[in-house]
This record gives sequence, C-alpha cells and structure tokens, in this order.
Amino acid sequence: VTPNIDNLVQEGIELNRHYTYYYCTPSRSALQSGRLPVHVIWGFGNPLRVNLSDPITGMSGIPRNMTGIAEKLREGGYRTHITGKWDAGMAYWEQTPMGRGYETFFGYYHHATDFYSHIQYNAVGKSDLCGNLVDLWNTTGPARNCNGTYMEELFTENTMGVLDRHDPYEPLFLVHAFHIAHDPLQVPKHWEQLFAWIDNDVRRKYVAMVNYMDDVVGLIVAKLKSKMMWENSLVILCSDNGGPTYESVGANNRPLKGGKLSNWEGGIRVNALASGGVIPSSKRGTKLDDYIHMADWYATFCAIAGVDVHDQKAQAAGLPPVDGIDQSALLLKSLEEAPPGSGQRTEIHHSVRALTRGRWKLVSGGEFTPHGRNESAALGEPIAYFDDYLTGYEDHYPPFNTRIVLCGSGCLYDIQDDPIEENNLATERPDILQAMFERLAELNANNLFVNRGQASLDGCTKWPGHYGPFLAIEGRGLEDNFNFV
Repeated sequence: VTPNIDNLVQEGIELNRHYTYYYCTPSRSALQSGRLPVHVIWGFGNPLRVNLSDPITGMSGIPRNMTGIAEKLREGGYRTHITGKWDAGMAYWEQTPMGRGYETFFGYYHHATDFYSHIQYNAVGKSDLCGNLVDLWNTTGPARNCNGTYMEELFTENTMGVLDRHDPYEPLFLVHAFHIAHDPLQVPKHWEQLFAWIDNDVRRKYVAMVNYMDDVVGLIVAKLKSKMMWENSLVILCSDNGGPTYESVGANNRPLKGGKLSNWEGGIRVNALASGGVIPSSKRGTKLDDYIHMADWYATFCAIAGVDVHDQKAQAAGLPPVDGIDQSALLLKSLEEAPPGSGQRTEIHHSVRALTRGRWKLVSGGEFTPHGRNESAALGEPIAYFDDYLTGYEDHYPPFNTRIVLCGSGCLYDIQDDPIEENNLATERPDILQAMFERLAELNANNLFVNRGQASLDGCTKWPGHYGPFLAIEGRGLEDNFNFV
C-alpha cells in the first residue's frame, strides 16, 4: 500500500515516538508556531471564531503576534511555500499562511472539505454559520473555477509547479499538507478498484486513499531528485494525530490503544519519518525511540537554517515562548556523534489531562463529556474516551459513550515496558502518580486558555461563496496586505 513511504523509512530514520495533539488544529498550530498545543490553542478550532475585544489572542488558531516558522526561515534566506491543509487560523490576514511568512499558499483553512466540490465538510453533517462555503484559497484570494477536480490532484499539481519553478541553488522550505486520508472518504474510482478484494467498504476506501497519498509522495521525491535537490534535502513526513477509530472512518492504530480525540498512545503517537540525502549513512534504516513532539520541528528547522529561535514579537505581546527543542543532531549527526538516547526531550505536556515524563505517562481524562466536547472547561474532563483497541471499521460498533474509562484519579502507565497501555499502575505506584499529578498541575498553571469568541457572520460575506480572512487591523484595510505577497 505504501511502497514509497516504506522506501523513505529504509533510506532514513523511523521516528518511533513522535507525538502530536490528539486532533488536527492544535497539532498544526504547534508545527507552525513551535509551541506545545497548551501554549497556542486546543479546542475552539472553528476559524470563524473571533473575540473583537482581544486582538492578540481572541481568535481561533495561532495568536496574531506569534512568529511563524516560515517567517523565521525567510530570515535565513529560504523560499517558502505551502500546499494543502492549513487549519491554524484565518480570521486576520496575519493568521493566514501568507501572514505567517509563506510566499504562496494553495489550500484550505478548515478541518476538512469535500474532495470534489471543495465545500467545507462537517463530519457530523451540519452546516456552519455560513452554510458551508467553498474552502479553497490561492495566495491572494479564493481559488475559483476548480470545483469538480479531485482536491489532491490540484494539490499535487501545485506542489509540482512550485518545484518546477524553484531555483535549486536557493534554499527551500516546502510544506505539502495532505487532506487525504481524512474524512470524507472519497478517492477516484480507479484507485479504489485496486483494492476491490477488501470487502469492507470503509476500509477499502481508506486504504485506497493512503495508497494515493503514497503515490504523491513518490512523485515529490522523484521531482526533487530530477532537480538535483535530493542530496541536500531533509524530508519529514508525519501525521497530525492518530487515526480515528470512530463513526466508521477506516483507521487502525493497533497495537496502540485508542485513536484520534483521545490521550491514549493511539491518539497522539503517530507515524513519522525523516529521510533525504542529508541523513548520515550510519543512521539510514534505523529506528529512533527518543521523544520528539510536533512543536520541535520549529526549533529544529531554525537551527538548520541558522536563525535565532527566540520569538521577540510574541515576547513583546506577553505570549508564551517557543517550546520546541532542537532535534537536528539526532537526524543529521552520525550515529557515533548523536546516538539514540541522546535526545534532549524527556517530558511532553500532551494536554491539560495528560503528561509523559521519562518512562511514565499519566492520563487523567480528556475534553469530552458523554454529551460531546466541553471547550469551556479549562482543565478538561475526567473521562478518557476510546479506552479500547478497536479499528475504524468494526462491523458491530459499540456506542461512543461506552468506550470510556474514568481517569480523574489517575491512570498511570510505564510506556517503555507497556506501550499499549494495558496495565494501569496507579494503585501500585502512588508515589509516581502523585508526582505526575503535581507536575501536570505545575505545567497547567502556564497554559494559554483565553476567550476565542464566537463564530462571526463577517466570515461568511467577505469573499462571496468562499471562506477567507475577514478582519483587518485597525487603521489598515485587509486588501493592503496583498502588497506583501
């Protein structure tokens, strides 16, 4: 199903303990800002949200005054482009990819869209405030007249065009953020027919989508090689959360417990790799068990580009500093210079309800109640969902509110010896449990939990029929920003 990705692993490094948040918006915001999700955003993912009384953090996505990774790399002389899913803010121009330092952006702002109509897709089948408009943007305005073409085909064409036009003697930072394999489960028919032997309709579509993604990865790698860029390239491939194991969407995280929307390993420990010609020969084909978090790529890329990771703009606005840790040595230095186990990350503040420290992991709940997500709870809820090892294509699916465990008093695991979280050691190790709770409380005291406001009708009318940025800074028109593209 994934021959190209498998080849990248064989020629690179499998990042065996790469962590993200348990759903997309916080993870993508962590990548672009270098902050752990608790210091940038969790919950409140609707990009139409805005709180006009707070022009710094009163909006969904990354706060306006945080410096994006593309801005940093522009300082280092890199050309910067992004294709695909953004999902890190939209209300103000400064929150868009262009406002974050990307020279071009061809993609969409929300969590998901229909792959053919490009209309914003809501997994629960409800329209948003705007009635679900077209969500496809091309740098300075809506991408019009593209409806009917498979979205990933458009994305592939855009990324290939960026590479075709790029001068290989200039450094390049290119993000290709797949929509695939996210719901809705839509894939060209001939791709699905390749897996006609899979009887389960949901699983067949999901596998076909992953295979489509793998094919595009192969095309991008081939293009880099044809441009004589591969030997000087570092390629990172990772998911933004674990596979969803709910509502029949096709994923499978076994042997890990749980999936998307849960703090279990299946929701936050994701497939990831580092490859490219810059990987030392001594590390090719190896597996790395050091902890890496999505936020670490910010500091890692800054170090590679030779730019200062410190975010002065955020500091001046009183916002949290960069959390990312430079992991470049683990990737770019030889096995002798930077062996496995020499990484600097020993702790991950996963969420307000989960912490990994050394070999120990504490889960004390999530952000859901039996009635759905509780975004207003600053410290989440004591209920941990998806307490099972099911796939996203079970024939007989148990009710959502039965797949839970109450972890308010603490669920404790040794994830080095027990990576599938079978044995809760809370009773056996009360000393560790107490220490983990105390550390989590200490970390939670510095979370960024602010009033992100409500969805605004202004976001429905600025670009007729399309989503896009809809608010301007006082004294400056939104269109004035186009001069910077």
